Amino acid sequence: MSSSTAEYSMTTRTGGGAVQREPRFFLAPFSARTWRETLHLVLDLPVGIASFTYVITMLALGAGTLVTFIGLPVLAAAVGGARGVGAMERARARALLKADIAAPQPLRPSRPGLMAWIGAVLKNGTNWRSALYSVLMLPVGIFNFVVAVVLWSVSISAALYPAYHWVFPKYVGWSGLKLWENNGHAHYLSTLPEITGTCVAGIVLLLVTAQIVRGLANVRRAMAQSLLR
Repeated sequence: MSSSTAEYSMTTRTGGGAVQREPRFFLAPFSARTWRETLHLVLDLPVGIASFTYVITMLALGAGTLVTFIGLPVLAAAVGGARGVGAMERARARALLKADIAAPQPLRPSRPGLMAWIGAVLKNGTNWRSALYSVLMLPVGIFNFVVAVVLWSVSISAALYPAYHWVFPKYVGWSGLKLWENNGHAHYLSTLPEITGTCVAGIVLLLVTAQIVRGLANVRRAMAQSLLR
């Protein structure tokens, strides 16, 4: 059996028709695909903060100034900017999630002039779906960032605990990693069974984390494909 066959167990088809190979369960934490998807989930937070802040600020400003001549241009800038976010997100999904999402048709105002362009921007459904996507990115980004960072950090640190356990007695003055402390009584992971158990639990969590990342990435593909086409 070749190494590529041994590493991957099945294939999946993304929304754009591209085929991705699923890494085998026990190799998933070491798969390039898993870490691409992890990077996408981590980047969801800064992208979500920026896109949410821009779109909500501009929509609120535009709605609040509709009685003046600047209201409609500001609203157009809000959803037009969201369209730009959508283009960036399609590129990010293509690079990290291997999801090829078709770009929308270019805007075609019915006649020349600023007002015709503003009307075309505001009447375009893709722009408003991109605005919705931009708003949803903040809660989605917070959730994905926290889950990915916490699970990977805990699982890797637990799996490697036997390799750095010696640091605590030598440099911290503890017999091992402090697990809890209550009323002056503390428990440390210091015995051989505890060290071994921590390592095994970390390895199991690594395998589970890779599958959770895979599931969250699939949700993100579906979100991008449904709102950014």
